[in-house]
Amino acid sequence: MTEKTDKESIADLLSNLKREVEITKEIQKQPILDLSVESVIKVTYRVGLGTSDDPVRDVNSYWDKNGNHLFDL
Repeated sequence: MTEKTDKESIADLLSNLKREVEITKEIQKQPILDLSVESVIKVTYRVGLGTSDDPVRDVNSYWDKNGNHLFDL
């Protein structure tokens, strides 16, 4: 690549980044569309072998009242 091409690429990247920042700022200004408190079942369990590659950690698993798995944290 030539120096001019590198500068143009950096300028393009900066321009795209600035555009993304502006979009993010606009999205953050939007009012909350919906908020509700829902009942869920939370199950906490431990996983991992206790090694440096697989440390022991707690997982929170969330389920709805019908037994459908929602997500893990």
